[in-house]
Amino acid sequence: MVINGSNTFHQPAAEQLAPSWHIEQAISTATSDPNNTDDFVATLVGEKYGYKDANGRMVIEPRFDDVYDFFDGLAAVEINSKWGFIDGSGQQIVALQFDDASSFNDGLVAVQVDDKWGFINQKGVMVIRPSFDEAETFSQGLAQVRIGEKWGFINKSGSIAIEPAFDEVDSFTNGTAWIRIGKKLATSIEQVIFCNKQIYSSHLRQKDWDRRSQSFLIYN
Repeated sequence: MVINGSNTFHQPAAEQLAPSWHIEQAISTATSDPNNTDDFVATLVGEKYGYKDANGRMVIEPRFDDVYDFFDGLAAVEINSKWGFIDGSGQQIVALQFDDASSFNDGLVAVQVDDKWGFINQKGVMVIRPSFDEAETFSQGLAQVRIGEKWGFINKSGSIAIEPAFDEVDSFTNGTAWIRIGKKLATSIEQVIFCNKQIYSSHLRQKDWDRRSQSFLIYN
C-alpha cells in the first residue's frame, strides 16, 4: 500500500489481483509458530487439561487435573495433587512429586515440599532447599520469599538479598520493585525507616511513596 503527497491510497497491481483469503493465510502463517510453547494455550476438556497450539490444534492431550502456562519451555502440571513439569511434546521432564509449584523464570522455579518452598532448576535438581513459608518466581535475579509474616528477596544462591521486613512485595521489573509496610498509610519516610530499624534507608525515597497502593518503590 502506497500513500502519495495528496494522501490518496494506491494499491499495487499484485495486491489488487491477490484474493483476500491468500493475504489472510499469509499473515496467519507469518505470526503463528505451532512449535512455540509460549503460544500454547491450556485447554479444559471435560475435567482434564491439555494444550492447544497457536493454530488451535490439540498438541498435548488432556490428562492433567490442573496446569500452568509454559515458561522457559516447561509447564507445571498436576495429577492426583502432585505437581511436576512437562516439555512441549508432553513428555514428563520433572516427576510429579511436589505439593505445589509455580512457573519457570530465569531458569528456576519455586516448588512446595510439605509446608516449605524451595527452588529447582530445569533438570529437576533442588538448588535452593525448601526453607521458606512462601516463594514467588525469580525476576532479574531475585525472588520474593516469605519467612514468618514478612516478605523479602533472595538471590539465586538462596542467600537473603533484602531482609524480610515487608508486609507485601512485588517482583523486580526494570530494576525496581513495589513494597508495602503496615496496613496504614505511612506519612513519611522517617516513619517507615523507624519501623524497620533503619535497615532500608538506602532503598527508600520519599518521592517513591505511592499513596494509592500504600507502597514504596525500592531499587535493586
